[in-house]
Amino acid sequence: MLWYAIHVVKLRSIDLNLLVIVDALLDEAHVGRAAERLGLSQPAASNALARARALFDDPLLVRAPPNGMRRTPRADAMREPLRAALAELAGIVAAGPPDLAELRGAVRLVVSDVPAAALSGILTAELAKRAPGIDLIFHPWHAGDEVMRLERGEVDLVVTVASVAGVSLRTEPLGLYPYTVVMRREHPLAAAAKLDLDGWLAFPHVVVSGRGDKAGSVDAPLARIGRQRRVATVAPTFLVALELLRETDLLGAFPAGVMVSAAAQHLTQRPVPITLEPVSLYLVRHGRTDMDPAVMLVSELIRAIAPELHGSQSQVARVTA
Repeated sequence: MLWYAIHVVKLRSIDLNLLVIVDALLDEAHVGRAAERLGLSQPAASNALARARALFDDPLLVRAPPNGMRRTPRADAMREPLRAALAELAGIVAAGPPDLAELRGAVRLVVSDVPAAALSGILTAELAKRAPGIDLIFHPWHAGDEVMRLERGEVDLVVTVASVAGVSLRTEPLGLYPYTVVMRREHPLAAAAKLDLDGWLAFPHVVVSGRGDKAGSVDAPLARIGRQRRVATVAPTFLVALELLRETDLLGAFPAGVMVSAAAQHLTQRPVPITLEPVSLYLVRHGRTDMDPAVMLVSELIRAIAPELHGSQSQVARVTA
């Protein structure tokens, strides 16, 4: 990895145009003919040769009687590899966008259960239309280690509440998602026109935590106004919490996207009676996938359908049109 980083730094200082001129100089073994071939002045070609000699630490072309030039052993050795590299680069630049219908492979995602439940159906359906040969693999959510798994190459994409930074990471916001109070439709508070603070705190709550923490996003704002709630249950996932809400008088203060899932069909929601900062969601991928059309397509689709998590109209139709 260190070797790769050092060589990438070196490549940043190289002018690609210089390599094109070097290719012509080595092919012609003559400054004048190389200049004419490339449409350059002879002084410009001579200057390029001087720069190339400094870059490669080799004369490359040396005088040969009577009035010609010949390639050095280093120049002879690099002539074909240089030409092949330039041809490959030219092919990459000239190539059109990939045919998505012909793509084959898999994209691996880490998404917590609510975004996964809300987005996976639409995402799978849209991917089947545009790139049916790409498989989606949803990896289990382990709170706190999703970015490390991305950096280790275990997954390709992560949807997370944490904005992460790094030279090799590509992080972009998906949106802000407000909180809502969730309860069963037959809950004693469901008939009230408005949920007040006292009524909300009169019932026990369920918290979702992958680590078993009882404190959630609600508790610090409550403490600031001198109030507290009773957390009676800690669930490992939102889907488990929603099942608990269906069968009990527990209350949950969750991001509104939970209501998109099928598990929320028998639940209702009310505005939270205190001010809570909305949840920020981010899409994160690694720089190694910058040229991966499958990962880039799935990223595009996730961005398009992310509004589903707060009830906005999906933008998929615009993307696929």
